[in-house]
Amino acid sequence: MLDVLSLARHTRYFNQTRSFLIFQRIRLLTLLLAVLQTGWVLVDQLLLPTQIQAPIALGRFVSGVALLALLFWYQRPYDLRFALARLFLLLAILSAFQTWSNLLLLDAGHMSAVAGYQFFPFMIVTMLAIFPLTIVEVSVVTAVVILVELVTQISTQRVGMIDEINDLWLLLVLGVIAGWAAVNQLSMLLGLYRQATRDALTGLANRRQVMEQLEGDVEYARERGESISILLFDLDKFKGFNDNYGHAAGDIVLKQFAKILRKQARGKRDLAGRFGGEEFLTILPGADGAAACIAAEEVCNSCRQTRVRIPSGEVVGFTTSIGIATLEPGESSSELLRRADEALYLAKARGRDGYRLAGAEDVDSAATAAKSVAEREPALLVD
Repeated sequence: MLDVLSLARHTRYFNQTRSFLIFQRIRLLTLLLAVLQTGWVLVDQLLLPTQIQAPIALGRFVSGVALLALLFWYQRPYDLRFALARLFLLLAILSAFQTWSNLLLLDAGHMSAVAGYQFFPFMIVTMLAIFPLTIVEVSVVTAVVILVELVTQISTQRVGMIDEINDLWLLLVLGVIAGWAAVNQLSMLLGLYRQATRDALTGLANRRQVMEQLEGDVEYARERGESISILLFDLDKFKGFNDNYGHAAGDIVLKQFAKILRKQARGKRDLAGRFGGEEFLTILPGADGAAACIAAEEVCNSCRQTRVRIPSGEVVGFTTSIGIATLEPGESSSELLRRADEALYLAKARGRDGYRLAGAEDVDSAATAAKSVAEREPALLVD
């Protein structure tokens, strides 16, 4: 229930996914409505009285142009604030045309004689069913549409009449139905998102999600000149531990380490994920090398202080080695990841249970460190 109530519990990565989906659906809807708005002028020639055909056609033309402008608004499709702004602008354009046409029809005395126009607000509120929205967002949009209808009734001195009360009641009912459909869409999207992006064992992001998000975050940081760092983790001597205590014990250690990473992450800003096997990766947007080193030290300390009980009844501890890399000018996500991997090998070569910040002086020694680590006899992970 809390997941669909508001966006407070959503990560920024899910919000980006939802934002792009809303962006795509608004573009399709604005295209269809822009065509219908202008094309319906021909139908109005048959249905409307001659004296109001021109002003309503003007209203259709203006709203059609506004819809096309919204269609070609490409800026920041992954930003939820922009996505919701697009949705409210779409509703505002349609509501403005509805109010304009209703006032003209009422003034001409043809409000109830022309088919279609009196159903415009109901069409607007039912469009909510197309979008994955939270309960709060649905409630706000429905309230705004009902308020616009109420203001229109007051301005035309028709408020309190039976037909108008029925319209408000019907708007509320349709808002509840459409809102229920929109919230269900959000719930299904959350479920599919978690299945597609979560590691089944640890509950962290899976490798695919981590790589996709790293590429997007690097591009975002590069465009805005911001810092971004990554931490690449490897549990020390984990293969030897699995050989001696079994994979069930290894899974317990992996789950416990995932809890440490989740606790260390800065709310919805950071992304921690399982990179593969005993390797993990955390993305730290906005963090420079110093901040990344502090985060790495916190993880190392937490690992040293943690003990877990395995199926054999023994209590064991574990440590981790960490490679840190901070984005450099003109660097791609793959290059950033490569430098973090080189720093990880260096951290292992220096005795494990520590971290290393990648730097220019590390490049030449990375291959030597990797060979040194590979040649070492794996030891057990014991308390």
